This record gives sequence, structure tokens and C-alpha cells, in this order.
Amino acid sequence: MNRVILTGRLVRDAELNYIASTSTPKMNFSLAVERAYQKDKNNKKVDFINCEQLGKHVENLCQYVTKGKQILVEGELNIDNYEKDGEKRSFTKVKVDRLEFLAGNSNANTENKQNNEHKIEEFNDFDEDEIPF
Repeated sequence: MNRVILTGRLVRDAELNYIASTSTPKMNFSLAVERAYQKDKNNKKVDFINCEQLGKHVENLCQYVTKGKQILVEGELNIDNYEKDGEKRSFTKVKVDRLEFLAGNSNANTENKQNNEHKIEEFNDFDEDEIPF
């Protein structure tokens, strides 16, 4: 089974194109994914993964897939082979089936945290005889 799940940050805004033969919308973007194991914590290793998603829904989705956002993608790993100037080359990408936004921008998160804070009121002792049940 060929299944890939990645989380990372968008390197740049998504690009919307159309497949010429079918006019199907296609969204392309790159994801920066940190490696799990790293010897040197000061020099983190990051892989840049090219992704594409097809379908009518990407025409609207594309405006939200912007640089810096943290997302999760699930899909299939594809390795395409081609020839350029007589050399055989390959191109790896993820054909995305599912895209999920994990966090908004930092300003929105800060505002939400401030709005969701609850003041803890002082607990007052009560007399057990005052409880109606």
C-alpha cells in the first residue's frame, strides 16, 4: 500500500493551474517537513516535499493554502520519470487526497488564547445544611 501522511509548513503560496486536456483544476505547493531524528538540535534537518491536489474544490481551497501555514497532508507518493537534454531524471511528489489545516497564524492564536482565558474565582466554603438535596 502506498500511503503517506506528512505535517509541515507551507514554503510558499499554492499555485493553481489547469490540466490542458481535461481542464481539471490542479493545486501545487511545497511543504517543509522536519525530520524526526536529529543528532544536532541546533541545525535541524528539513525536507522540502512537492505536493499536488486535483479537483474542482482546489479552486476555492487554493486561496487558503498560503506561506507559513501548518498543514497535514495525506496521499500517495508518486515518482515520475522524464528525460531532459538526453538525461533521465525523476521527480518525487505527493498526490494529496486530504489536506487539513493544523494551526492558524500566530496573531489569531494569541487573540484566541486571550479571549478563552477564564478568571479563576476564589472558592468559598459552604455549609452542608444549605445543599437542597
